[in-house]
Amino acid sequence: MLKEIFIIGIGGQGALTVGEILCYAGNSKGYSVSFYPFYGSQMRGGEAGCVVKLDTEGGEIANPTINEPDDFIILSDRFFEKYRRFAAESAHFYEAPEGNDKNLNLKMLRRYISDTGLFDEETMLRALREKFPKEAVYEKKAEIYLAE
Repeated sequence: MLKEIFIIGIGGQGALTVGEILCYAGNSKGYSVSFYPFYGSQMRGGEAGCVVKLDTEGGEIANPTINEPDDFIILSDRFFEKYRRFAAESAHFYEAPEGNDKNLNLKMLRRYISDTGLFDEETMLRALREKFPKEAVYEKKAEIYLAE
């Protein structure tokens, strides 16, 4: 099964980190993965996002771009309207609450994984360890991710 995920936020919110963690998790399960980051032209506060493709059957992913994402993880709706038109009719939207939570990306990732069941907790913790190899950083990020 091919899963296409579109993640959008503002530079510095961690949208790319969420995408990378999903790819690490997919790799650890033997899935084919694709990560396609994109950035706005602004220096700070511009759009930042990525497209993640996961093929759970290990099929070949020939093109990293997507036309109709299955899921959207929206860390900021500031730039989202620009991309809403690409959503499939059956697309699921995971929108972050407003605010300045510095851990919003990991909380949204946890919500997404909990809702979809895409990966188990052990796989996600392995992916976090791969993304954050320094023990102290990993422990802090894992604690944030696991918080309810």
